[in-house]
Amino acid sequence: MHLSFSTTLCPEASLSEAIQLAQQAGFDQIELFRTRTRSSPVDPNISVPIVRRMLDSAGIRLSGLNIRNITGKREFGQHDPSYNLRQVEWDIHLARALKLNNANTKGGDRSEQSLKDLIEGVNTLLNRIPDITLNLGNHHGNRLENLSDYRLIMPDLDSRARILLDTGHLLTAGEDILKFADTFANRIGMVHLRDQVDDHPVPFGKGNLPFDDLMNLLKQADYRGPLVVE
Repeated sequence: MHLSFSTTLCPEASLSEAIQLAQQAGFDQIELFRTRTRSSPVDPNISVPIVRRMLDSAGIRLSGLNIRNITGKREFGQHDPSYNLRQVEWDIHLARALKLNNANTKGGDRSEQSLKDLIEGVNTLLNRIPDITLNLGNHHGNRLENLSDYRLIMPDLDSRARILLDTGHLLTAGEDILKFADTFANRIGMVHLRDQVDDHPVPFGKGNLPFDDLMNLLKQADYRGPLVVE
């Protein structure tokens, strides 16, 4: 396991500023977001080679890229799975160009149609791009919110579909983090760490995150991926 800086810690920082902050804080890895933060690698003023050079110059490795969600819809809600998959596939190829063999994504709303679109979308993308894994993140109010959702979907997905365990959103959903992690210990591909009380992030040790027990569980499962500090 290794710690990685998340640009959600500095959402208004440019990519160069975020890399500098991560470096000053002592991190040697950073996770980027396709949307949500100003430090997105999708910027008309920079290119993939420039992003790679910026990271290499700072001695920082990219640990992950959070891409657009597999919703089965266009931006304004029209059901169009093919269009959505073209967007997500473009993002996956961006991740590959940035030297990643994985990408982080989520599902759509909590409907049966979104569940169908997510299963078909994940399997289609993994079939098209054989050298990539997809980390499917839990999110409060999303199609993948709790343990029951993952129990429903994971058996129908290719083995290269992994789980992005987001502790903050599990706490918001009222989930037992240790039970969740123990159930899917062998399929966790990414961990986002944050403590949370009443939807407001708080410092580690001041909220409800069973940090030590979670770390012990991940060690027992031989988890060797990133621990992304949000």
